[in-house]
Amino acid sequence: MSSALIIIDLIQDIVGEHSASHSQTQARGIIPLANSTAAYARRQNVPVIWIKVGFADDYHDIPANSPMFSGAKRAGRLRLSANGCDWAEGLDVHAQDEIVVKKAVSAFAGNQLQQWLNDRGYDHLLLGGVSSLMAIQSTARQAHDLGFKVSILEDLCAAATQEAHQQSMTALAGMAHITNTTAWVQES
Repeated sequence: MSSALIIIDLIQDIVGEHSASHSQTQARGIIPLANSTAAYARRQNVPVIWIKVGFADDYHDIPANSPMFSGAKRAGRLRLSANGCDWAEGLDVHAQDEIVVKKAVSAFAGNQLQQWLNDRGYDHLLLGGVSSLMAIQSTARQAHDLGFKVSILEDLCAAATQEAHQQSMTALAGMAHITNTTAWVQES
């Protein structure tokens, strides 16, 4: 089984100091853990794929009927040209890592991620990022339905509240292996 590490939405508009997930992202140490997990993956020749949501300045590529993204548009958030789509402060993204822009909640939305993974024979996805309730759940469910083995690195995920995070992990247990970064390192 060939694995790929996918880390989702660690950008200013989603985890920065004015975001709903900032407090839990900080409390759970998501940024330093993402850096150490990505460094380990690189040493193991596991590709690191950083996913971020973002749209054109005129929002022509936003999902037309999405209440969530319409709210982001009204607030002027999630524009790829703005600093809100910059990586979170302290995040260590390397030149050899893959960067994929998504156009909705799932990491697979509006891009060629599935094709990229299939073309290279990756069939096991290790997921981390924010928010457990939205992007992690959506991506895990879609990956499952696409035939990937899915492992959620629980300690590398956060939501606006610890309760929402825990509920998300419980909800995903039937379609993904819920693990953590320490266990993944020990297993590999």
